Amino acid sequence: MTNAADSLSLPDFDLTGRRALVTGASRGIGRAIAVGFARHGAHVIGAARSAENLKETAELAADAPGSFEPYSADLRSPEAIETCVENAARTLGGLDILVNNAGDDHDSSIEKTDLSVWQRILELNLQSCWLLTKAASPFLKDGGGKVINIASVLGLIAMRNDSAYIAAKHGLVGVTRAIGLEWARKGVQVNAIAPGYVETAMLPDLEANEDVATYIRRQVPMGRWAQPEEFVGPAVFLASSASAYMTAQVLVVDGGVTVQ
Repeated sequence: MTNAADSLSLPDFDLTGRRALVTGASRGIGRAIAVGFARHGAHVIGAARSAENLKETAELAADAPGSFEPYSADLRSPEAIETCVENAARTLGGLDILVNNAGDDHDSSIEKTDLSVWQRILELNLQSCWLLTKAASPFLKDGGGKVINIASVLGLIAMRNDSAYIAAKHGLVGVTRAIGLEWARKGVQVNAIAPGYVETAMLPDLEANEDVATYIRRQVPMGRWAQPEEFVGPAVFLASSASAYMTAQVLVVDGGVTVQ
């Protein structure tokens, strides 16, 4: 007699042969995801402005069963975005996964935030994600694709003196839900990851700034900040068939910050 448990299929997190474009792959979460995808068998194009930092990402992925190829581009430019997506699809022979991770921050009060800063933050954190998704849509719809937007807990809550970044990340959450709904019957899933405090270039040097480190420990129920590598698992889940019935959702990975 067959045990009922034997008939259950286990989640499949394998990315072997999948073709991915990961933006902001030169550092932090984007680098970790790009390398993680390659180590799970995917073929990855990593896009960012810094060619030198992309070389470091390529070195980390050198022995992966998949592959990583760097592509230097300024993703604030609509023309550069079109070229980036076309290059990725041509190089990989198609595109299955798009990770919109490129971003930047600028902490200041509204009175001290210039219009040029507001525009720069929204261009990179929101507009580029929308344009990349639009440009990638013909390839993603070709065989059922995945879009993963790296949002932030500041796309769900707010804090003082960061209005441009918060507006952009709230917008990215909205874009995730809107396009996820729009493409729900077209075989393309659109989801987001909302990180909390992560030790990346966007945070001050936590080893040197004990005041900031103490503040984060007090704010986070788990009592610590995250490392970029801790977002590989959630990203692989959203990129794989394990998340086949999930779209237009925000996966919060914040150590408990937003439940307080």
